[in-house]
Amino acid sequence: MDALRTATGPMTTAELAEAILKAEGIEAAKADVQSIALAVQHGLKNHEGNGVEIVGEARPARWRLAAS
Repeated sequence: MDALRTATGPMTTAELAEAILKAEGIEAAKADVQSIALAVQHGLKNHEGNGVEIVGEARPARWRLAAS
């Protein structure tokens, strides 16, 4: 969620995964980023409507924090 809090706009799960890894100072292979992006996607889907929301109907989906 920290990556979404500091984001300047909605982000895809791949962008979120890259931001998370960068914040931790981790350089990962593309396959690892994709694996983390999938985990991020599952987490976001579990919290959809409860703090996060999908923006628009484009694919890949873009996520943002839901308005309070």
